[in-house]
Amino acid sequence: MAIALGTLLALIAVVVVAYPFLGSKRYRLAPERFVNREKLRAERLRVYRKISDLEADHSSGDLTGSDFQSQRDQLRVTAAKLLREESGPNGPTNDRDEQLEKEISRMRERSARSSGSRDQS
Repeated sequence: MAIALGTLLALIAVVVVAYPFLGSKRYRLAPERFVNREKLRAERLRVYRKISDLEADHSSGDLTGSDFQSQRDQLRVTAAKLLREESGPNGPTNDRDEQLEKEISRMRERSARSSGSRDQS
């Protein structure tokens, strides 16, 4: 009886430990998002390095002003797109943040009105 109980307890422990790796998808989605975000970050940093190299080439006289401007502008647009993708849905400009900012503004207005009415009395 003790052997059967010990075996059952060991199987339950293995299932509990293995569940996050084999079970629910939410455990697998977080690392994929993290890996994707890190890839975007690495690509953005490569673009920044290209901009830095471009500026060095321009200062050394290897590039003309118009070539420098056009290439730098293209790289900046690419970096901005990568940064926008990297920030994703949890970035600084999502709907929840906008709603929260509106609610804060309403609360401040209400507070200012109530303190203004107290000052008048």
